Amino acid sequence: MSLLKTSFIFLVTLCHSEGLVEFCAEYSKDSNEYSLHVVKNLNMEPDSSWVFPDSIVCTVYNGEPIWEIEYSLNAPHDSSEAEFIGGCVTFDATPSTDTLCLKPKIAIINLNPVNRDVLHIHKKNAKETLPFYYRKRFKGHWNAKLAGTSYVYEKRFEAVIIGSCNMKKKIIAEYCIDQFHRLVLDQEHDYIPRYIFAPATECNVCNKKYSENISASIAFQKGHFTPIEEMMYKNCEDYFLKESFLIPQGIKKEKPLYGKTLPIKLEAEIQSDSTHRKDSYDANIRVSGPCKE
Repeated sequence: MSLLKTSFIFLVTLCHSEGLVEFCAEYSKDSNEYSLHVVKNLNMEPDSSWVFPDSIVCTVYNGEPIWEIEYSLNAPHDSSEAEFIGGCVTFDATPSTDTLCLKPKIAIINLNPVNRDVLHIHKKNAKETLPFYYRKRFKGHWNAKLAGTSYVYEKRFEAVIIGSCNMKKKIIAEYCIDQFHRLVLDQEHDYIPRYIFAPATECNVCNKKYSENISASIAFQKGHFTPIEEMMYKNCEDYFLKESFLIPQGIKKEKPLYGKTLPIKLEAEIQSDSTHRKDSYDANIRVSGPCKE
């Protein structure tokens, strides 16, 4: 029997905090922002008391249940969220008209490591003031809702900032190689911070003379970076990796790339009124192997 017309709210709340997430902090060009990156995720099991419906309308795209999952952090801050400039609109997956997913269930509770809106935080003089909070616990709240029902599942947890990030060693995404000689984005492990090149107060919307030219490259061979034109794009303040891009023609053999961690370099040249500057950002991607058909 379908439970889509259920009129009551089934809410499960964890009364006591449990679980501990570890973050590292990355500081922006502006001293008043920092970004959190997941070092150790929750990996918590659902409560044994949680009850799931028998069926739910699936997404049109992949036939999976539509989970609306979000979390919040009471991380150290001293500025309101309204001070962020700009923002992007996202569209939720649309339900199918006739397909049902049977016995939807949460297998494990984890935080989305690429939740840019939650993980970018304003704090005045962050690089100087945030270390005071290292290793001190703060609260977090996770919740999931099944779209089309009134079922809501909640968890409370605690988190700590263990120190400053070393992003040069961080693997931000995993790629596979398909039959068309392309690197295809398989999984995002982390995100590219918003303010890596320009501070939050530098408004590219209100400044007509603002321009930002971005380029990306990958070191397929140690110390030698090859430019990749279609690797990254920018939408609003956020930088995103493309879903796929061609491997350079000079790379004839794919198998030697399997299992390798490849350094990437993002470079930007910015003109803002009379200010001109160049900057770069380093991270890594990993090649898992051939794509599954």
